[in-house]
Amino acid sequence: MLRPSVADIAFDAALFDQLRSALARGELSPTRARLPAPPRPLGDDALLDLDEPHARPARRARGEAALAARKVAALILNGGMATRFGGVVKGVVPVLPDRPDLSFLAVKLAGVRAAGVPAVVMHSFATAAASRDHLATLGWSGIPERDRHEFLQSLMPRVLPDGTPLVTLPGADLLPDTTVYAAPGHGDTLRRVRDSGIVAELRARGVEHLLVSNVDNLGASLDPTVLGAHLEAVEGGAELSVEVVARAPEDAGGCVADLDGRATIIESFRLPPGTSLAQYPHFNTNTLWISLAALERPYPLTWFPVERAVEWPGRDDLAVIQFEQLIGQITEFARTACLRVDRARFLPIKTRDDLAAARPAMTAIVKSVGLDPG
Repeated sequence: MLRPSVADIAFDAALFDQLRSALARGELSPTRARLPAPPRPLGDDALLDLDEPHARPARRARGEAALAARKVAALILNGGMATRFGGVVKGVVPVLPDRPDLSFLAVKLAGVRAAGVPAVVMHSFATAAASRDHLATLGWSGIPERDRHEFLQSLMPRVLPDGTPLVTLPGADLLPDTTVYAAPGHGDTLRRVRDSGIVAELRARGVEHLLVSNVDNLGASLDPTVLGAHLEAVEGGAELSVEVVARAPEDAGGCVADLDGRATIIESFRLPPGTSLAQYPHFNTNTLWISLAALERPYPLTWFPVERAVEWPGRDDLAVIQFEQLIGQITEFARTACLRVDRARFLPIKTRDDLAAARPAMTAIVKSVGLDPG
């Protein structure tokens, strides 16, 4: 079923057949993806507050020691389908006008280089070619070759609502890979970083923790105080820490709530109909600090059918389904701490308008990682 252009990318044909069959039988649906009842809002007492002045010096010292000992690495989520920014791979987009050398990837990696720790970049089949060419051009922002790691997400064919793969439809052979295939969500990261051998390699080099963040969030840096808070949480029994911020009115997406007595990331499409996000004051930034021990074991993440529309010659946009997993669902299985961080650590850029509005913040971040904004 796979074309030669993507035949070398991880693909589980048996799993795909199970998923599309379950979809056809109605066992996978947006309705079934919802929780039976709204989870309880998470209380402030369930969060580790990074604004506590008395705790900051000790946390910072602890984080600095871990960075100096290279017990930490950074994983940059550079996957997805490259559908925003006019179809351009976001990681190679300049964060400042007329500076192609100052891309999201360049700035993220410069911060990792400044911290002196290994970098891991995750690509998808849609972002890999452009990103790898760009990384070669910028020399990974000066990161030594021994500290450069990268891996590919797996892929899943898109299907019609009845489970028919798009790749089997008449005329599909004339359409690009990005129409008939999809990257299976960031939850795929947990499996692929382990199966790629990178977790084992990092472990052998003494790495114990991984900072996971989106390529478009330059605020999510290897801050030693935040790292120190994560290490404090791990000492208290946590296996991973989630960075959360106070929800702003414009924030759309997931929340952090109390599900069966534990702090859990829950995407909005999983909440029962009529549930107001306003009752959940804590917003998930999709920045996670994960212990390597937690990454060394598999998790039974749910496969969700996500509705999309694709362009199809000779007809209106075609309604399709792509199967995805959520990285945040790891919080249902691994002991999780919540770190209440400053809003400056959450600077997601989803559109070019967002990028233009964030120019002052981008300039400051570029300077902070040792680059010249010009």
